[in-house]
Amino acid sequence: MEVRRSLVVNSTPLETRIALLENGQVCELFIERTSFVSQVGDVYKGRVAKLLPGMQSAFISIGDSKDGFLYLDEPEAHRLTAEELEHGEYEDTAILEFASLTVTLPPIKEGEEVLVQVVKDPIASKGPRLSRHISFPGRFLVFMPSIEHVGISRKITDPIERERLRELIKAHSEPGEGFIVRTAAIGERDEDLISDVTFLRAIWKEVQSRSERRAAPSLVWQDFRLLQKVMRDLFREEVASFWVDTDEAYKQVAAFVQALHPEWAERAKRFTSNIPIFEAFGIERELELACQPKYFLHHGGSIVINQTEALVSVDVNTGKFVGRKDLEETVFLTNMEAIPEIVRQLRLRNLGGIIVIDFIDMINAEHRAKVMERLHEELVRDRNHARAIELSDFGLVEMTRKRTGPSLDRQLTVPCARCEGSGRKFSPETIVLKIYREIARLGEELRGATIRITLHPQLRAALGSDTRDGLMQLARFLGAHVLWVERSDFREDSIGFEILPAKQSENANA
Repeated sequence: MEVRRSLVVNSTPLETRIALLENGQVCELFIERTSFVSQVGDVYKGRVAKLLPGMQSAFISIGDSKDGFLYLDEPEAHRLTAEELEHGEYEDTAILEFASLTVTLPPIKEGEEVLVQVVKDPIASKGPRLSRHISFPGRFLVFMPSIEHVGISRKITDPIERERLRELIKAHSEPGEGFIVRTAAIGERDEDLISDVTFLRAIWKEVQSRSERRAAPSLVWQDFRLLQKVMRDLFREEVASFWVDTDEAYKQVAAFVQALHPEWAERAKRFTSNIPIFEAFGIERELELACQPKYFLHHGGSIVINQTEALVSVDVNTGKFVGRKDLEETVFLTNMEAIPEIVRQLRLRNLGGIIVIDFIDMINAEHRAKVMERLHEELVRDRNHARAIELSDFGLVEMTRKRTGPSLDRQLTVPCARCEGSGRKFSPETIVLKIYREIARLGEELRGATIRITLHPQLRAALGSDTRDGLMQLARFLGAHVLWVERSDFREDSIGFEILPAKQSENANA
């Protein structure tokens, strides 16, 4: 079945949320808040704070509160197969994982300055994951300034196009540097590809220049922010529409389209409805469901997803689905229906690492084979590297999926103090941002009104100043007043939100 993709952007001064929809269903979500901006792709001039020879790793001071973690031999690189290495065929998302197999980096010592790039954001108590293999993704290419190699994305299947791209990039490569040709390069003009080479090479020269001028630890290159990254990495031929809800975001998308693909101009769309854009596309509801362990399937079955420190478990249940013929057929149909939803939820919730799927037991060997075949088919849609091994006698499938940062649950929630860590609740910032979006939606209706926010004193103290100040700035812009009411008898994990019209506002403020 042909997959039609859309991108939907919800942008505010405090937060940018971008959803990737496939055939109308949200499959991936990207969030960037002023309180936490992803560091992935950023390049630092760091200092080796501590070597751990027994773990072949080091902690690198990059100027943050937490030191970054660096594998000295970067073992994650060994995931690619011998066939991929021989033929230079790579997934677009696996670029950073093959470099150490072709280049041996010099040893480092404590106190030494070293240039590193963030490949994974901090998770929980862990600092950012670092690499000494610097790479810069462009629209059509990924530039590797220290690896002499030209590779082609495996998704480019036409042999004539592959050869054209390989010869073109080789002809414009300099000694000692390398490129990976991304899927987006298919059919692109030579001059546009060469322009990408020039642009990426200029970034590297700027990084080198800054590194020479600045003392460690310091940031020497900051990658694009979320909207620019999504335009660069996801806005491709198969994306039928790119919806945005602010003039500023629309101008950026329109300028990008005009520069690279003027024929796509109609795909950039400005959303003007009074209904919030994520509600109009059904995304808000899906995000609420994605924060719950249980997700119900269309015919009454369900999947239960639980994230632990060590792994992610997925349990498939028949639930209310009783089938029509016999138990084996009911079980098989439930498992088959669950597979696309499992993969979608893994992508939407951004779950990675070791994943165990507990399918309902099947006796029929043909059914078992079809379940695995369907699972592999669905995993092809996943941009993150994912691999599943065969179904065990106990009905379990073990798989791995590349981690790219905190899961959706960890981004939006915090541990619940009342249940001593056995559950989670929405973080104060997540709740206040929801209030922020509601205030923005009401707009001019709030002129003269008072927005009364009631919360526990400790909860107010836990709110980030950027989030709190941003909400008050929006209210002032709309002609409203924010009244913070602290109550020690209020639940620590709850915020009261009330709009008092102008008359009641006078009494409340008095």
